[in-house]
Amino acid sequence: MRNLFCRCDLNGVQATAGAAIVTIALFAWANGSAMFDRPDVDSVANPLWQVWQIGALVIAFAGVWHLWFGTRRVSWVRSLALGVFALTIFVNTYTGVFGDYSGEVWATVNPLFIAFCSVSALALWRCGCPAGRIGAGIVVILGIVVFVNAYFVDNGVVWRIMDPLMTMAALTWAAGASRSNVAAHEESG
Repeated sequence: MRNLFCRCDLNGVQATAGAAIVTIALFAWANGSAMFDRPDVDSVANPLWQVWQIGALVIAFAGVWHLWFGTRRVSWVRSLALGVFALTIFVNTYTGVFGDYSGEVWATVNPLFIAFCSVSALALWRCGCPAGRIGAGIVVILGIVVFVNAYFVDNGVVWRIMDPLMTMAALTWAAGASRSNVAAHEESG
């Protein structure tokens, strides 16, 4: 039986398709959470809705980490995916392009952002420099704020602050994601 945790080197098409699959799976999961929404109960106060979100976090973490480890040869796909992710946050925040599905887009973005925070915090921490360690701490704080606000608080003021910060964080990650293995290759070689 094949080891589920073996290193998998995806090509560009496979990695791009994998990113699309994770995103569509999360969107479908978010759309399914509508069965728990009731007009008289806020989603974050609904325990059934909160339990349902565990599935979204599992999909996001498994997908993001698998794609991170599977895109070492085609690390440009990471930057592409993060750029599209940043654009999605920006468009959903400042336009009405997604219309009635804006809530499902947010329910897709939030677990992805939290999963991206875990990957980028580890990558920044592993660089070993003081700036990387500080950056890792900042990323962890961003992930915690999004997690708490998305699943327990849902404060509009926090979202007005976090939406541009999430966009900028994703753009920053996009700029550095394709270079994140360079240090690892130089150290091992």
